Amino acid sequence: MGTHATLEHTEHAEHAAEHGNKRAALLVAALAAVLAICEQQAKHAEIKVEESSIAAADSWNQYQAKSVRQAIARDLARLTATLDAPTQVELVSRRADVLKQYQSDQVHYEKDAKDGKEAIAARAHALEATREEEIHRTHTFDNAAAALQLGIVLATASVITTSAMLVWAAYGIGALGVIIGILGFVAPELAAF
Repeated sequence: MGTHATLEHTEHAEHAAEHGNKRAALLVAALAAVLAICEQQAKHAEIKVEESSIAAADSWNQYQAKSVRQAIARDLARLTATLDAPTQVELVSRRADVLKQYQSDQVHYEKDAKDGKEAIAARAHALEATREEEIHRTHTFDNAAAALQLGIVLATASVITTSAMLVWAAYGIGALGVIIGILGFVAPELAAF
């Protein structure tokens, strides 16, 4: 092979390597952009986990307080009912009113549509479900971020080693990271491992 042919092959090889380096650099940039989005979404999900956990705990505390009030109203009604009935007409009426109020309080603490134990428990369960979904979302976005980071590492290594196999591995793992990231938005429970 002549000197001219050798120089021409070397020039083509350098051009191909430079072209491959540009692709790898663009791949790194694209993966880094998706990585930033996934990490931001993971942080948002973590915040929602904390908010939901606190709100659920507050709801269960409110539920417990209603239970205590309901038990006190029930016990006071029982106690009042066991006392000797008064002989004065005015006191008989007041006693009946007190018993009626205790019974009303018991029902209110249990069944009130906005503030009763059943409504509070329903809110607490909904908050716990939100917390669980956000925990899955956090894990999914963290998994996507890990795959994207690995893709970036492989793409960077491909520039150093000029290995086409590493670029293709970076594409594959990067694509997997993107897919997992999309699952973080639409079905986080599928990729929360």
